Amino acid sequence: MSSKPQSIGVIGAPFSKGQPRGGVEEGPTVLRKAGLLEKLKELECDVKDYGDLSFADNLDDSPFQMVKNPRCVGKANEKLADVVAEVKKTGRISLVLGGDHSYILKTLGIKYFSMTEVDKLGIGKVMEETFSYLLGRKKRPIHLSFDVDGLDPSFTPATGTPVQGGLTYREGLYITEEIYKTGLLSGLDIMEVNPSLGKTPEEVTRTVNTTVAITMACFGVAREGNHKPIDYLRPPK
Repeated sequence: MSSKPQSIGVIGAPFSKGQPRGGVEEGPTVLRKAGLLEKLKELECDVKDYGDLSFADNLDDSPFQMVKNPRCVGKANEKLADVVAEVKKTGRISLVLGGDHSYILKTLGIKYFSMTEVDKLGIGKVMEETFSYLLGRKKRPIHLSFDVDGLDPSFTPATGTPVQGGLTYREGLYITEEIYKTGLLSGLDIMEVNPSLGKTPEEVTRTVNTTVAITMACFGVAREGNHKPIDYLRPPK
């Protein structure tokens, strides 16, 4: 991976209409307060903050089949897509801070690994097979959408649908470290941080700290050596 400083465009997407739990719209705010952008700048990344998007409510927005607030979700996706396109035209990596995961369109035919397969193969083999599938014939840009719900709730308790037995902290870091090493990261979504669902302030802090660490690994922070634990909600003055 080249040591050339990376250019990043940060977009806040405080949207929560795609699922029933409020509070996830606070995700961009707590990640900003945790000093995420400052930490990226410390890596000598060229960071441009595009601010938080605003989303209009549609009072007449009845569900369509299993889709909650389909009109609001559709308009929000369009608005976000326009800003991401603007970021990409400048040659920057788009970093979207969510917000709920209704932005991420589910497409049939996507290769996936169950947690049973992760346990059996190991995260190293999973990433090896993933890259073979994505990049085996041709190098192409990678867009990573990281839902912190996918991590075990012992690491990210303040999130919408915590499931016991999810990815470990180390597995989450390994995934993002390996994607960074490809040099092909084009876009990153960090989704489903919901501070209102933390039962205690410590749970919120734990979730934010984990999320910041996962994000930083996408941009080159590695684990080699011993590092002093950092409380990103209380950055050093």
